[in-house]
Amino acid sequence: MKKSILNLGKALDKTQQKKINGGVGCDQFPRSLCFGPVPGCLSCEQLVNYPGAIGCVRIHSDCFDGQQLT
Repeated sequence: MKKSILNLGKALDKTQQKKINGGVGCDQFPRSLCFGPVPGCLSCEQLVNYPGAIGCVRIHSDCFDGQQLT
């Protein structure tokens, strides 16, 4: 029990991250990639074409209003 509590904040290595993300890492997304009603960003609807992008790229809060993104 004590070990499991101590491991709650453990950082994951790249292999563990790929398991969780289905083999998709943030390295595949350009740093400039963003979604939302902002000039230079892709529209919120295009986010579904980038599986694994949530948590890796900038996403405007309007993309989540009233929607469930997978």
